[in-house]
Amino acid sequence: MGSLTLLTTLIVLMNASRADVHVPPLREDAILGARAQARAEMLCASARLSHDGYEAAYRGLNYRWKGENLAKGNRDARSVHAQLMASPGHRANILRREFSAVGIGNACDITVELFGG
Repeated sequence: MGSLTLLTTLIVLMNASRADVHVPPLREDAILGARAQARAEMLCASARLSHDGYEAAYRGLNYRWKGENLAKGNRDARSVHAQLMASPGHRANILRREFSAVGIGNACDITVELFGG
């Protein structure tokens, strides 16, 4: 599955999960998307998966609410989404009412979701 298809499908899946619990949909934010992609590439290059330093991705942006989801090892959107929804913290980010925007990046089987609200 191509990266664009992965990212588009993830947003569709997140918004379907949000609709199930009556939370407004997320809109795709191109700036968050570019920063999520840069973060995925940085995590790939460092060969480690960590939330440390994710706040730097929000420099210069006016989001009051910020959050990050990380997934590794899944190539298709449904597997990534299922992995994240099975984790209480990641699920909370996906369903958090305060979040209105998302950007997604993917590099070497690492998916980064950056949320803003």
